[in-house]
Amino acid sequence: MEILVISFLLTSICICDLEAQNDEQLHPDYFLNITELIEKYGYPVEIHEVTTEDEYMLTLFRIPHGRQESGVNSKPIFLMHGLFGQAENYVVAGMFNASLAYLLADNGFDVWLGNTRGNMHGRKHKRLDPDTKSFWNFSWHEIGIYDLPASIDYVLERTRTPKLYYIGHSQGGTAFYIMNSLKPNYQQKIILASLLAPAGYFNNFDNPLLNPIVKFLKNMFPVLINTMYEFPPKSMGLTTFFANVCEENIFRDFCLRMYNVFVGYDSGGINKVLLPLLLKNLPTVCSKQIFHYGQAIISGHFRPWDYGKQKNLEVYGRDVPPDYPIKSIKVPIAIYYTLGDNLVYPKDIEKISEDLPNCVRRYLIKKPTFTHIDFITDGAELLNIPVLEFLKNFNG
Repeated sequence: MEILVISFLLTSICICDLEAQNDEQLHPDYFLNITELIEKYGYPVEIHEVTTEDEYMLTLFRIPHGRQESGVNSKPIFLMHGLFGQAENYVVAGMFNASLAYLLADNGFDVWLGNTRGNMHGRKHKRLDPDTKSFWNFSWHEIGIYDLPASIDYVLERTRTPKLYYIGHSQGGTAFYIMNSLKPNYQQKIILASLLAPAGYFNNFDNPLLNPIVKFLKNMFPVLINTMYEFPPKSMGLTTFFANVCEENIFRDFCLRMYNVFVGYDSGGINKVLLPLLLKNLPTVCSKQIFHYGQAIISGHFRPWDYGKQKNLEVYGRDVPPDYPIKSIKVPIAIYYTLGDNLVYPKDIEKISEDLPNCVRRYLIKKPTFTHIDFITDGAELLNIPVLEFLKNFNG
């Protein structure tokens, strides 16, 4: 820990001594917001707002048709990001012709980009202030039972269609499992779900950096979610700090190496051009989201938040929370995964695909070092094309 603090201080000092960064050294996309980014690449974009049952206000972005088209495409598809993500995840790789959202829009899909509570496009509530603790009392459980249903209902109402296609990366898969297992009526609203490295089971989680941290902090989860409910705290400005650090050419190689420490591989999917843009769009999250995954890693169970025996009895009527009824999900699900994922492990993907009664595809990415983050940065041929082809050919 001391080494991390010293490194942080030394980095801060170095940054102060650097001359101002020339704009020419950063990719022009860095200076654009999401609507400007989409329009730059020749696509139309609409902004929509949806309010959840518990009054969180979320912004959705719509790409109704492709670059060379007009009107509205006939097949609505909803894309949900993962933890520490937001709608930008599906368009930032447009500079490398690797945007899944753009590819879908060019191939007949009416693309809707979702956002979860707490990210940069979900920091509004009808009553609660996002700078207060009460706003941050949620996890991916609430995203699954509130955010996804509200967003999907809104899209279906606007498009006047009974069903849509769904794509979810990482936590976007977690929330999908929760919605469909606890709100089974939504199973009738999904034509096909394409889940990219979906996080659910963690029995084989063995990240060499995160696993020891989770086990060390396991008894501190209740204290941490009450003292550091937003992570990283907005007041510390860490996301802005690291984005600024990685803008500087002198630090970009260091940032890439740190990325590889967390992910576990150097796949080549993240480069010095894209990294600052990714960090710029890195939102804060609710610490309870992170520690909820920690509980899943420690317990080996995919289930709602564990409050401890006494409160569990009050909330669930039992000592421990019940597992999510995954086996009740009959939605056709295509799962895409990789051997190089150091956050959602292949054996856990294979196990959950066996438990899902209608897993219509289990597709292994044909690159052993393809990582968890490469699903949003490096999927042009390895991921996006297989996903698109299966969507187009799927007949239910």
